[in-house]
Amino acid sequence: MDKIKLSEIATIIMGQSPNSDTYNENGEGIPFFQGKSDFGKVNPSVRMYCNNPIKIAEKYDILMSVRAPVGDVNIADRICCIGRGLCAIRITKNNNYKYIYYYLTTVKKELDLLSTGSTFKSINKSILKNIDVKISNLKVQTKIVEVLDQAQSLIDKRKAQIEALDELVKSRFIEMFGNLNTNTNNFEIVNLETLTDKITDGVHSKPEYTSEGVPFISVKDINSGKLKFENCKYISEEAHNGYVKRCRPEKGDILYTKVGATYGIPAIVDTDEEFSLYVSVALLKLKKEIVNPIYIKEAMRSIDVKRQADRQVKGIGVPDLHLVEIKKFKVFNPPIELQNQFANFVNQVDKLKFEMEKSLKELEDNFNSLMQRAFNGELFN
Repeated sequence: MDKIKLSEIATIIMGQSPNSDTYNENGEGIPFFQGKSDFGKVNPSVRMYCNNPIKIAEKYDILMSVRAPVGDVNIADRICCIGRGLCAIRITKNNNYKYIYYYLTTVKKELDLLSTGSTFKSINKSILKNIDVKISNLKVQTKIVEVLDQAQSLIDKRKAQIEALDELVKSRFIEMFGNLNTNTNNFEIVNLETLTDKITDGVHSKPEYTSEGVPFISVKDINSGKLKFENCKYISEEAHNGYVKRCRPEKGDILYTKVGATYGIPAIVDTDEEFSLYVSVALLKLKKEIVNPIYIKEAMRSIDVKRQADRQVKGIGVPDLHLVEIKKFKVFNPPIELQNQFANFVNQVDKLKFEMEKSLKELEDNFNSLMQRAFNGELFN
């Protein structure tokens, strides 16, 4: 396996944004991709077209994000116009473009370190041309692509199964409780605050962070729908003790994202671990005798509540849901027995989901191992 520069096997075309009056959403011209925000899993998603493109990528060109975030890659599945946030990497015919695509996914961290700019990082053509690529002959490249494609397919199928379980829970919720517009079960409709003892939010001023101490939770730590401590910041115990006088999260409470692009995501506090909250997260203390946390979490995930959140969100730049609006969200107040029945169903689904997520982790670890072995010349001679 040889190590060469990317410029030896590819032509690199830096993107350039055309005049804004050539943009359209009507399908006139060719697809126009501006940056990483247009990327899909492998191929970009078309949102905009351009009828007078300046820089063009061909089908099977590798598209790379060259402005923050740098290094992400997709494959062009058609002729398209590329803006200044992207470059097109056109691989020579005696190499497999998919092999180079897979290889380039491994150099993202390296490119991030090489990027420049104090506000928005970017990489230039010179950096791209000098990317080191480990390469084999075309026959071996093709074999490696086949193996990696198969491994990726298993990952995609497992992810689809996990997503199907999420949809199953949503379907079961609708089946048992219906929607607010029709209310076929004639459930009582109440303001969300009726089902709570308190709705508040975290500290409104930015704290002084520490390298260790008490976890300090913000939107990013729950935007998956679960409370996660892996990447959270920390504050001193003294600061925490001050903050929890007003807002003390406890097991069984609901957290709800209220600031930023990912507003409207609920999560259950499923731990006894002490932590504090930032203002971007609301805290709901439920009346446990009349409401099940699992039910209310799903109710707050529902399209009914999401629409209410979308209507009430404030802010021109950064979306912001105010507590007074969250308190007024309309939800069903079904019998606690029915809520508990739904919660039992969700718990059974979660057990299956846990096993699938564990299997997914194993598949992803296997894929990463295959990638490492492939690009070290250990899979095929």
